[in-house]
Amino acid sequence: MAQPNQNLSDDIAFMRGLAEAGRDRPMVGGSILLAAGTIYGAASLAVWVLLATGALENWMYAGVFLSATVVYLIALAGLLRGIPRDGSPYQVATGVAWSAVGWAIFVIGISLGVVTWRLQIPNLMSVFPCILMALYGSAWLVAATLMRQAWMKAVAGGAFLTAVAAAWYVDQPMMWLLFGLGLLGLLAAPGLVLMRQAKRAA
Repeated sequence: MAQPNQNLSDDIAFMRGLAEAGRDRPMVGGSILLAAGTIYGAASLAVWVLLATGALENWMYAGVFLSATVVYLIALAGLLRGIPRDGSPYQVATGVAWSAVGWAIFVIGISLGVVTWRLQIPNLMSVFPCILMALYGSAWLVAATLMRQAWMKAVAGGAFLTAVAAAWYVDQPMMWLLFGLGLLGLLAAPGLVLMRQAKRAA
């Protein structure tokens, strides 16, 4: 009578082993993080330089980041074709988390733009970098928990700290310097690490 229970226990243990093994596979999408961090990080540093030198006009904010968005979308179209369509449950879950963050950023950006236009509050968009870094920190924390990667928790903590620091300097050019460096160090650099991990695992 114990045989069926033993078989069921073995099957459950086998499935659990497969799921746990999936944690050892690197998170996908490193190339997208590298592209986003590099492109928008460079745009933020460009805004910082223009502000620090007094050369920034109001329309340049939109011009710089719209240009960055066009470049990013072109890059994204190519990068998405290289993302694997299958993966472990943990890879899928982290992918969903990052996709949700991407959509949230898109919707929040449009919403803030609408509120800025409707209420004529030009400085409202200055809170966007703080929101972005908080969202990135949340995504890294989810990834760290699912993939059991301590270094991702450190990146998440860095993103949260950068959000607070950016808020402190919200009325100064320093905010854009912090945001740009944050994107390069907390999005682009980890993306490069993930790409190298994926290459080693291939």
